Amino acid sequence: MSDLDDVLDQINHQARHATTPLDDVRARVLAAAAQESLTTPGRTAPSRTALRRLRWAAPVAAAAAAVLVTTLVVTRQAPPTSTDSALTGDTSASSAPAVQLLSAQEVLNNAADAIKTVDPQLAPGQYRFIREHAWYQRGVTMGVPVDAPDQTVRGYTWLKEVAYEKWIPQDQSQDWLERRSWLPGVKWLGGSVPQSEAQEPQATDTDTGERRGKCGNFFPDAQPAKVCGDPTDWDNPAFYEALPRDPRAIVDYLRGATAHRGSTPAVMFHWGVEILRSGLMPADLRAGWYRALALLDGVKVYESAVTLDGRTGVAIGIEDENERRDLIVDPATGEFIGERTVAGPRPHYSWIAPGTVTGYSSITTEVVDGIGRN
Repeated sequence: MSDLDDVLDQINHQARHATTPLDDVRARVLAAAAQESLTTPGRTAPSRTALRRLRWAAPVAAAAAAVLVTTLVVTRQAPPTSTDSALTGDTSASSAPAVQLLSAQEVLNNAADAIKTVDPQLAPGQYRFIREHAWYQRGVTMGVPVDAPDQTVRGYTWLKEVAYEKWIPQDQSQDWLERRSWLPGVKWLGGSVPQSEAQEPQATDTDTGERRGKCGNFFPDAQPAKVCGDPTDWDNPAFYEALPRDPRAIVDYLRGATAHRGSTPAVMFHWGVEILRSGLMPADLRAGWYRALALLDGVKVYESAVTLDGRTGVAIGIEDENERRDLIVDPATGEFIGERTVAGPRPHYSWIAPGTVTGYSSITTEVVDGIGRN
Protein backbone atom coordinates (compact mmCIF):
# COMPACT_ATOMS: atom_id res chain seq x y z
CA MET A 1 0.00 0.00 0.00
CA SER A 2 1.41 3.41 -0.96
CA ASP A 3 1.60 6.48 1.26
CA LEU A 4 -1.21 8.04 -0.72
CA ASP A 5 -3.33 4.94 -0.13
CA ASP A 6 -2.65 5.22 3.60
CA VAL A 7 -3.71 8.84 3.77
CA LEU A 8 -6.74 8.46 1.54
CA ASP A 9 -7.89 5.18 3.04
CA GLN A 10 -10.14 7.24 5.31
CA ILE A 11 -12.38 8.15 2.38
CA ASN A 12 -15.02 5.81 0.86
CA HIS A 13 -13.86 2.65 2.55
CA GLN A 14 -15.55 -0.07 4.52
CA ALA A 15 -14.85 -0.75 8.18
CA ARG A 16 -11.09 -0.92 8.30
CA HIS A 17 -8.50 -2.83 10.26
CA ALA A 18 -5.38 -0.87 11.05
CA THR A 19 -2.04 -2.54 10.46
CA THR A 20 0.70 -2.67 13.07
CA PRO A 21 2.15 0.88 13.05
CA LEU A 22 5.55 0.14 14.56
CA ASP A 23 8.68 1.38 12.86
CA ASP A 24 9.48 -1.91 11.12
CA VAL A 25 6.08 -1.95 9.42
CA ARG A 26 6.46 1.72 8.63
CA ALA A 27 9.77 1.03 6.94
CA ARG A 28 8.24 -1.69 4.75
CA VAL A 29 5.40 0.62 3.70
CA LEU A 30 7.87 3.36 2.85
CA ALA A 31 9.86 0.94 0.75
CA ALA A 32 6.73 -0.08 -1.15
CA ALA A 33 5.77 3.56 -1.65
CA ALA A 34 9.16 4.33 -3.15
CA GLN A 35 8.63 1.70 -5.83
CA GLU A 36 5.30 3.05 -7.05
CA SER A 37 5.53 4.14 -10.68
CA LEU A 38 3.73 7.31 -11.73
CA THR A 39 2.51 7.61 -15.29
CA THR A 40 0.65 10.93 -15.23
CA PRO A 41 2.60 13.65 -17.10
CA GLY A 42 3.77 16.43 -14.80
CA ARG A 43 2.83 14.52 -11.69
CA THR A 44 5.09 14.72 -8.66
CA ALA A 45 5.41 11.47 -6.74
CA PRO A 46 3.97 11.40 -3.21
CA SER A 47 6.97 11.05 -0.93
CA ARG A 48 7.91 9.16 2.19
CA THR A 49 7.30 12.46 4.00
CA ALA A 50 3.58 12.03 3.41
CA LEU A 51 3.64 8.77 5.28
CA ARG A 52 5.70 10.27 8.06
CA ARG A 53 2.72 12.48 8.74
CA LEU A 54 0.83 9.42 9.93
CA ARG A 55 2.77 10.10 13.08
CA TRP A 56 0.54 9.11 15.94
CA ALA A 57 0.58 5.40 15.21
CA ALA A 58 -0.27 2.91 17.95
CA PRO A 59 0.80 -0.71 18.49
CA VAL A 60 -1.42 -3.74 17.92
CA ALA A 61 -3.71 -4.26 20.90
CA ALA A 62 -2.92 -7.09 23.27
CA ALA A 63 -6.31 -8.58 22.47
CA ALA A 64 -5.12 -9.28 18.93
CA ALA A 65 -4.37 -12.82 20.00
CA ALA A 66 -8.04 -13.50 20.68
CA VAL A 67 -10.30 -15.44 18.29
CA LEU A 68 -11.76 -12.16 17.10
CA VAL A 69 -8.85 -10.28 15.56
CA THR A 70 -8.41 -6.96 17.38
CA THR A 71 -6.44 -4.08 15.92
CA LEU A 72 -5.79 -0.53 16.96
CA VAL A 73 -7.41 2.03 14.71
CA VAL A 74 -5.48 5.24 14.17
CA THR A 75 -6.50 8.21 12.09
CA ARG A 76 -4.73 11.48 11.75
CA GLN A 77 -7.63 13.79 12.40
CA ALA A 78 -8.91 14.98 15.73
CA PRO A 79 -11.19 17.42 17.58
CA PRO A 80 -10.83 20.35 19.90
CA THR A 81 -11.39 20.74 23.58
CA SER A 82 -14.86 20.77 25.08
CA THR A 83 -14.90 24.57 25.03
CA ASP A 84 -14.00 24.73 21.37
CA SER A 85 -16.72 25.42 18.81
CA ALA A 86 -15.17 22.95 16.38
CA LEU A 87 -16.31 20.22 18.76
CA THR A 88 -19.32 21.74 20.49
CA GLY A 89 -20.88 23.34 17.43
CA ASP A 90 -20.90 26.75 19.13
CA THR A 91 -20.84 29.33 16.37
CA SER A 92 -21.45 32.37 18.53
CA ALA A 93 -17.86 33.66 18.58
CA SER A 94 -17.98 37.43 18.33
CA SER A 95 -14.99 37.48 15.99
CA ALA A 96 -16.66 35.17 13.48
CA PRO A 97 -16.38 36.41 9.89
CA ALA A 98 -19.69 37.35 8.29
CA VAL A 99 -19.61 34.78 5.52
CA GLN A 100 -22.98 33.10 6.01
CA LEU A 101 -24.17 34.30 2.61
CA LEU A 102 -20.95 33.63 0.75
CA SER A 103 -20.27 30.52 -1.29
CA ALA A 104 -17.21 28.38 -0.69
CA GLN A 105 -15.79 29.66 -3.96
CA GLU A 106 -16.15 33.25 -2.77
CA VAL A 107 -14.62 32.49 0.63
CA LEU A 108 -11.62 30.69 -0.85
CA ASN A 109 -11.05 33.29 -3.55
CA ASN A 110 -11.33 36.10 -0.99
CA ALA A 111 -8.85 34.26 1.24
CA ALA A 112 -6.47 33.99 -1.72
CA ASP A 113 -6.81 37.71 -2.38
CA ALA A 114 -6.14 38.45 1.32
CA ILE A 115 -2.74 36.73 1.37
CA LYS A 116 -0.34 39.67 1.55
CA THR A 117 2.39 38.13 3.67
CA VAL A 118 5.88 37.45 2.40
CA ASP A 119 7.46 34.23 3.55
CA PRO A 120 10.12 34.95 6.18
CA GLN A 121 13.74 34.47 5.23
CA LEU A 122 15.63 32.64 7.94
CA ALA A 123 18.96 34.04 9.11
CA PRO A 124 21.81 31.78 10.20
CA GLY A 125 20.92 30.24 13.54
CA GLN A 126 17.18 30.72 13.04
CA TYR A 127 14.63 27.92 12.69
CA ARG A 128 11.18 27.53 11.24
CA PHE A 129 9.03 26.26 14.10
CA ILE A 130 5.87 24.31 13.20
CA ARG A 131 3.47 23.19 15.89
CA GLU A 132 0.47 20.94 15.44
CA HIS A 133 -1.99 20.65 18.30
CA ALA A 134 -4.45 17.87 17.55
CA TRP A 135 -6.98 15.38 18.75
CA TYR A 136 -6.63 12.08 16.90
CA GLN A 137 -8.82 8.99 16.86
CA ARG A 138 -7.54 6.01 18.78
CA GLY A 139 -9.54 2.88 19.29
CA VAL A 140 -10.11 -0.80 18.76
CA THR A 141 -12.13 -2.78 16.23
CA MET A 142 -12.90 -6.44 16.66
CA GLY A 143 -12.81 -8.17 13.32
CA VAL A 144 -15.61 -10.36 12.00
CA PRO A 145 -14.72 -14.10 12.13
CA VAL A 146 -14.18 -15.77 8.78
CA ASP A 147 -16.90 -18.32 9.55
CA ALA A 148 -19.41 -15.61 10.52
CA PRO A 149 -19.08 -12.82 7.93
CA ASP A 150 -22.54 -11.45 8.66
CA GLN A 151 -21.64 -10.37 12.17
CA THR A 152 -21.47 -6.67 12.93
CA VAL A 153 -18.04 -5.12 13.42
CA ARG A 154 -17.59 -4.21 17.08
CA GLY A 155 -15.21 -1.85 18.83
CA TYR A 156 -14.87 1.59 20.31
CA THR A 157 -13.27 4.95 19.56
CA TRP A 158 -11.55 7.58 21.69
CA LEU A 159 -10.13 10.96 20.82
CA LYS A 160 -6.68 11.69 22.22
CA GLU A 161 -4.98 15.05 22.57
CA VAL A 162 -1.43 15.24 21.23
CA ALA A 163 1.13 17.79 20.08
CA TYR A 164 3.78 17.58 17.40
CA GLU A 165 6.54 20.19 17.16
CA LYS A 166 9.32 20.53 14.62
CA TRP A 167 12.28 22.89 14.26
CA ILE A 168 13.73 23.26 10.74
CA PRO A 169 17.06 25.10 10.32
CA GLN A 170 17.91 27.59 7.61
CA ASP A 171 20.36 25.03 6.23
CA GLN A 172 18.08 22.02 5.92
CA SER A 173 21.03 19.65 5.64
CA GLN A 174 21.72 20.29 9.32
CA ASP A 175 19.97 18.74 12.31
CA TRP A 176 16.25 19.16 12.72
CA LEU A 177 14.42 18.56 15.98
CA GLU A 178 11.09 16.79 16.40
CA ARG A 179 9.24 16.70 19.73
CA ARG A 180 6.11 14.60 20.33
CA SER A 181 3.94 15.11 23.40
CA TRP A 182 1.15 12.98 24.84
CA LEU A 183 -1.25 15.58 26.25
CA PRO A 184 -3.81 14.92 29.01
CA GLY A 185 -7.02 15.32 27.01
CA VAL A 186 -9.11 12.27 26.14
CA LYS A 187 -12.71 12.09 24.95
CA TRP A 188 -15.07 9.15 24.45
CA LEU A 189 -16.67 9.03 20.99
CA GLY A 190 -18.60 5.81 21.42
CA GLY A 191 -18.45 2.08 21.01
CA SER A 192 -20.30 -1.21 20.90
CA VAL A 193 -19.15 -1.77 24.49
CA PRO A 194 -19.73 0.47 27.53
CA GLN A 195 -17.12 3.16 28.10
CA SER A 196 -16.24 1.50 31.41
CA GLU A 197 -15.05 -1.58 29.49
CA ALA A 198 -12.97 0.32 26.92
CA GLN A 199 -9.31 0.88 27.69
CA GLU A 200 -8.19 4.48 27.32
CA PRO A 201 -5.43 5.12 24.76
CA GLN A 202 -1.93 4.38 25.99
CA ALA A 203 1.21 6.14 24.76
CA THR A 204 3.81 4.13 22.87
CA ASP A 205 7.50 4.85 22.38
CA THR A 206 6.75 6.68 19.12
CA ASP A 207 4.14 8.94 20.75
CA THR A 208 6.57 10.85 22.95
CA GLY A 209 10.13 12.11 23.12
CA GLU A 210 12.58 14.08 21.03
CA ARG A 211 14.36 13.00 17.86
CA ARG A 212 17.05 14.74 15.83
CA GLY A 213 18.10 14.12 12.27
CA LYS A 214 19.67 15.90 9.34
CA CYS A 215 17.07 16.93 6.75
CA GLY A 216 14.39 15.75 9.18
CA ASN A 217 15.53 12.13 9.06
CA PHE A 218 14.13 11.21 12.47
CA PHE A 219 13.94 7.48 11.64
CA PRO A 220 17.33 6.68 10.07
CA ASP A 221 16.65 2.93 9.92
CA ALA A 222 13.59 3.41 7.70
CA GLN A 223 13.87 2.27 4.09
CA PRO A 224 14.20 3.76 1.61
CA ALA A 225 16.54 6.22 3.29
CA LYS A 226 15.53 9.86 3.37
CA VAL A 227 17.66 11.84 0.92
CA CYS A 228 18.49 15.49 1.51
CA GLY A 229 17.17 17.64 -1.29
CA ASP A 230 14.69 15.04 -2.58
CA PRO A 231 12.28 17.08 -4.79
CA THR A 232 9.39 14.71 -3.97
CA ASP A 233 9.78 15.27 -0.22
CA TRP A 234 7.20 17.57 1.37
CA ASP A 235 9.90 18.79 3.75
CA ASN A 236 11.93 20.09 0.82
CA PRO A 237 11.30 23.57 -0.66
CA ALA A 238 12.00 22.09 -4.10
CA PHE A 239 8.75 20.11 -3.85
CA TYR A 240 6.72 23.33 -3.60
CA GLU A 241 8.82 25.15 -6.20
CA ALA A 242 7.97 22.44 -8.73
CA LEU A 243 4.21 22.66 -8.20
CA PRO A 244 2.18 24.84 -10.59
CA ARG A 245 0.71 28.16 -9.46
CA ASP A 246 -2.16 28.29 -11.92
CA PRO A 247 -5.34 27.03 -10.19
CA ARG A 248 -6.46 24.79 -13.05
CA ALA A 249 -2.97 23.31 -13.34
CA ILE A 250 -3.09 22.61 -9.60
CA VAL A 251 -6.42 20.82 -10.11
CA ASP A 252 -4.74 18.72 -12.81
CA TYR A 253 -1.93 17.89 -10.38
CA LEU A 254 -4.40 16.82 -7.68
CA ARG A 255 -6.31 14.73 -10.22
CA GLY A 256 -3.13 12.96 -11.30
CA ALA A 257 -1.86 12.46 -7.76
CA THR A 258 -5.11 10.74 -6.76
CA ALA A 259 -5.79 8.88 -10.01
CA HIS A 260 -5.60 5.39 -8.58
CA ARG A 261 -8.11 6.41 -5.88
CA GLY A 262 -10.65 7.60 -8.41
CA SER A 263 -9.80 11.32 -8.40
CA THR A 264 -13.21 12.17 -6.96
CA PRO A 265 -13.65 15.76 -5.77
CA ALA A 266 -13.70 14.60 -2.13
CA VAL A 267 -10.44 12.66 -2.55
CA MET A 268 -8.76 15.54 -4.38
CA PHE A 269 -9.88 17.98 -1.69
CA HIS A 270 -8.60 15.65 1.02
CA TRP A 271 -5.17 15.41 -0.62
CA GLY A 272 -5.07 19.17 -1.08
CA VAL A 273 -5.64 19.66 2.65
CA GLU A 274 -2.92 17.10 3.45
CA ILE A 275 -0.33 19.16 1.60
CA LEU A 276 -1.52 22.40 3.19
CA ARG A 277 -1.24 20.96 6.68
CA SER A 278 2.49 20.34 6.26
CA GLY A 279 2.90 23.98 7.31
CA LEU A 280 5.58 24.57 4.67
CA MET A 281 3.56 25.75 1.67
CA PRO A 282 4.79 29.20 0.53
CA ALA A 283 2.31 32.06 0.42
CA ASP A 284 2.32 32.46 -3.36
CA LEU A 285 1.43 28.81 -3.85
CA ARG A 286 -1.20 28.86 -1.10
CA ALA A 287 -3.19 31.54 -2.94
CA GLY A 288 -3.39 29.40 -6.09
CA TRP A 289 -4.10 26.33 -3.95
CA TYR A 290 -7.20 27.95 -2.44
CA ARG A 291 -8.43 28.96 -5.89
CA ALA A 292 -7.87 25.40 -7.14
CA LEU A 293 -9.86 23.86 -4.28
CA ALA A 294 -12.64 26.34 -5.04
CA LEU A 295 -12.92 24.82 -8.54
CA LEU A 296 -13.75 21.32 -7.26
CA ASP A 297 -17.35 20.16 -7.66
CA GLY A 298 -19.37 20.11 -4.45
CA VAL A 299 -17.16 22.35 -2.32
CA LYS A 300 -19.23 24.37 0.15
CA VAL A 301 -19.16 26.28 3.43
CA TYR A 302 -20.21 24.08 6.36
CA GLU A 303 -19.64 26.43 9.27
CA SER A 304 -18.79 30.10 9.45
CA ALA A 305 -17.21 30.28 12.91
CA VAL A 306 -14.98 27.36 13.79
CA THR A 307 -12.49 28.12 16.55
CA LEU A 308 -9.23 26.19 16.72
CA ASP A 309 -6.92 27.12 19.60
CA GLY A 310 -8.29 30.64 19.80
CA ARG A 311 -8.30 31.37 16.07
CA THR A 312 -11.64 31.59 14.27
CA GLY A 313 -12.19 30.66 10.65
CA VAL A 314 -14.56 29.17 8.11
CA ALA A 315 -14.96 25.42 7.56
CA ILE A 316 -15.03 24.47 3.88
CA GLY A 317 -15.31 20.92 2.62
CA ILE A 318 -16.91 18.42 0.25
CA GLU A 319 -19.63 16.08 1.50
CA ASP A 320 -18.80 12.39 1.53
CA GLU A 321 -20.96 9.46 2.56
CA ASN A 322 -18.65 8.33 5.36
CA GLU A 323 -16.96 11.53 6.49
CA ARG A 324 -16.15 15.07 5.47
CA ARG A 325 -12.74 16.70 5.55
CA ASP A 326 -12.87 20.41 6.35
CA LEU A 327 -10.31 23.06 5.58
CA ILE A 328 -10.38 25.85 8.20
CA VAL A 329 -9.29 29.20 6.77
CA ASP A 330 -9.44 32.80 7.94
CA PRO A 331 -10.90 34.63 4.92
CA ALA A 332 -9.79 38.00 6.27
CA THR A 333 -6.08 37.11 6.21
CA GLY A 334 -5.86 33.98 4.07
CA GLU A 335 -4.30 32.16 7.00
CA PHE A 336 -4.57 28.37 7.02
CA ILE A 337 -5.73 27.65 10.56
CA GLY A 338 -6.04 23.88 10.40
CA GLU A 339 -8.42 21.10 9.47
CA ARG A 340 -11.05 18.82 10.94
CA THR A 341 -13.01 15.68 10.12
CA VAL A 342 -16.77 15.27 10.55
CA ALA A 343 -18.71 12.00 10.37
CA GLY A 344 -20.91 11.76 7.29
CA PRO A 345 -24.43 10.33 6.89
CA ARG A 346 -23.01 6.79 7.10
CA PRO A 347 -20.00 6.98 9.42
CA HIS A 348 -17.23 4.40 9.20
CA TYR A 349 -18.32 3.00 12.57
CA SER A 350 -21.90 2.40 13.62
CA TRP A 351 -21.26 3.76 17.13
CA ILE A 352 -20.35 7.23 15.85
CA ALA A 353 -23.31 9.53 15.18
CA PRO A 354 -23.53 11.41 11.86
CA GLY A 355 -22.29 14.98 12.21
CA THR A 356 -19.85 14.15 15.01
CA VAL A 357 -16.54 16.01 14.88
CA THR A 358 -14.14 13.08 14.71
CA GLY A 359 -10.88 14.96 14.63
CA TYR A 360 -9.05 18.23 14.25
CA SER A 361 -5.58 19.69 14.07
CA SER A 362 -4.46 23.28 14.46
CA ILE A 363 -1.26 24.28 12.65
CA THR A 364 0.90 27.28 13.58
CA THR A 365 4.25 28.36 12.15
CA GLU A 366 6.79 31.00 13.18
CA VAL A 367 10.48 31.82 13.08
CA VAL A 368 12.49 31.31 16.27
CA ASP A 369 16.11 32.06 17.20
CA GLY A 370 17.20 28.62 18.30
CA ILE A 371 16.45 24.93 18.14
CA GLY A 372 13.96 23.82 20.77
CA ARG A 373 12.72 27.38 21.38
CA ASN A 374 9.16 28.57 20.92
